[in-house]
Amino acid sequence: MQLWRDYLEQYADKEGDVEGQTVSAAYHSAEVFTAITRTLDGDGRYKELIDKRLSYFREGTRRAVSFEECLLNATFSIYNGLNTLSHQLTEGNAESDALIGKVDEQVHLRTKSGEPVAQSAAALRACFPLLGLVTFALDQDRMMTSAIRQVEQRFAAGANAASSALEHLVNALYRIVEMIQIMTLLTDPDLRDQINQIATRFKEEDQARETKLKLRNGFCRLFELGHLLATHIDAMV
Repeated sequence: MQLWRDYLEQYADKEGDVEGQTVSAAYHSAEVFTAITRTLDGDGRYKELIDKRLSYFREGTRRAVSFEECLLNATFSIYNGLNTLSHQLTEGNAESDALIGKVDEQVHLRTKSGEPVAQSAAALRACFPLLGLVTFALDQDRMMTSAIRQVEQRFAAGANAASSALEHLVNALYRIVEMIQIMTLLTDPDLRDQINQIATRFKEEDQARETKLKLRNGFCRLFELGHLLATHIDAMV
């Protein structure tokens, strides 16, 4: 709940500053996924990895100055959180381990060079297959297979249509938000009303044409869904 209060306060403090609000939402998204991995790490098996990745994020927040640098720090931290989460939720599955390793190798190769927005786009694009893997793992009864496939198709279509790094970034972010809606619903069908409320705001704010407004919308909804998921998992554990 402290994360939620901090998010609301910082967001309000940056009224009129779209970039500032975007960074605040993105940073809180990174923190909430770290919180989820900690909650699931009851036996401390991933503690060292989680701590190390959190230290990278905190060091990044101290060093980052420009909007692009902050965005890069946030997106890589979100990727690291989802990478840890995918290991936790598919533990013992050799095929899943291979896929996670392949994605991790590719994202590091793609982000060795290039400008920050392109690197951020690569980080978020790498999040998507990890989320798909985790969501399929949770969908044991295969009730949401069609919905998952539809999001995957939108991700591919958006990637094919994107003509800039910023467009790739928005496409990946939006599809991640959609996939996490499914993932959160799979954890508890009783969360449907709350998920739908977030989804409604997501669609309403998507009417904006300016790309940075879309980024703010995506990261805000990502944090809200992540917080809903974190709160529910904490209550279950």
